[in-house]
Amino acid sequence: MRFPPLIKARFLSRLNRFVCEIQLGSTKTTALLRNTGRLKELLVDGREVFVREKSGGKHAYELLLVRHGDGLVCVDSHLPPKLLSEYLEKSRYPWIPKEVRFEFTIGGSRFDMLINRQILVETKSVNLVREGVALFPDAPTVRGSRHVEELIRLRYVYSPSLVFVIQREDAQCFSPNREVDPLFGKNVAEFVKLGLPVYAFLCRVTVDEIYIWKEIPVRII
Repeated sequence: MRFPPLIKARFLSRLNRFVCEIQLGSTKTTALLRNTGRLKELLVDGREVFVREKSGGKHAYELLLVRHGDGLVCVDSHLPPKLLSEYLEKSRYPWIPKEVRFEFTIGGSRFDMLINRQILVETKSVNLVREGVALFPDAPTVRGSRHVEELIRLRYVYSPSLVFVIQREDAQCFSPNREVDPLFGKNVAEFVKLGLPVYAFLCRVTVDEIYIWKEIPVRII
């Protein structure tokens, strides 16, 4: 996935879950943040970030990338379904996509993707990595736990899958973050125990593009 032209800025503060204050040259302004995670390891005062200009709305910019060490982390949590769709078209793994529906609704629940009218997929955007382990979530997620429970319940009608998209390059494996959200970790462990598939994919991230690079192991601790 190609990014639009991005502008280098400095992160100053997080005003609320969806808005950050940034500095562009000598000007302070605000930027939209499409991520409800805590991102404490990334959103540090003075950190280099990259934003795109928005064509409308209250905020003129949107924060997409954060510099972390020698690499970049994409913090747009809306991208994983699109990234996975692009990856499936190229790799044909783990499914050959003949038909893809996004934001598929069943009853009162909405899931990220329905592939080939049978494979029900929920994706999660992963930004946190500690000692080579990608972790999700970085804050308690009632919605995330509910999604896993609903996928388990629907396993007799659809073929459910969980896909964790790590939007950075420096992880060797993925694990549910039981320390932050024990219920989510318990639900994912139950998902795996039932023989349902969980995948984790690492991304390549540059100021020009982001794409799924390779699969990494999933470890249920």
